[in-house]
Amino acid sequence: MKTILILLTFFTFTTITSQNSYEKGMSKAFELWGSQKPDEAINLFERIAKAEKENWIPYYYAAQVHIITTFGIKDAEEIESRLKKGQDFLNEARTFSKDNAEILIMEAMLNTAYVAYNPSVYGMTHSAKVEELYQRAKKLDPENPRATLNHAEWKMGSAKFWGKDPKAFCPEVEKAILYFEKEANNNIPFYPKWGMDQVTRIQQNCK
Repeated sequence: MKTILILLTFFTFTTITSQNSYEKGMSKAFELWGSQKPDEAINLFERIAKAEKENWIPYYYAAQVHIITTFGIKDAEEIESRLKKGQDFLNEARTFSKDNAEILIMEAMLNTAYVAYNPSVYGMTHSAKVEELYQRAKKLDPENPRATLNHAEWKMGSAKFWGKDPKAFCPEVEKAILYFEKEANNNIPFYPKWGMDQVTRIQQNCK
């Protein structure tokens, strides 16, 4: 399950031609992340969030960088620290945007990271949280492609763990593809749109 969060999709946000200071700052933060400077990116996302006052999106990405970074390190203390900070950022994001499916999806990913890092400690408690968070996200936004795709991958991983066939969840992956294809564009800069680039990797479970 340690491949579940390879989601560096910042490049989709770098095509803005006319940018204000917020957009320039966010683009710079994604650039830092793409240059393998996660902590600098996190610090910039946090500074932007504090300047924006009531914008959940910079906090969301600060959390995402922490979560994804844990999959590339082995130091237990650092992993625990990053996941705690990631949760703190998501809590901040939630204060400005309640009942937000994207925040719930990211929190499900954070709990997945706990399970992947130390299944013997977190498997029982956090697995239930992952399932609950995806179910809540899908109830809020039934055609959210990230909720559908990531939930399918989570269930595939669980099926493998229990010796069951992960192919049972392949129709959910196909459903996610349809949701990606018809995902509506909105005018909110940097609103989450990631995930389509993960479909091919997840479909390996269907062969």
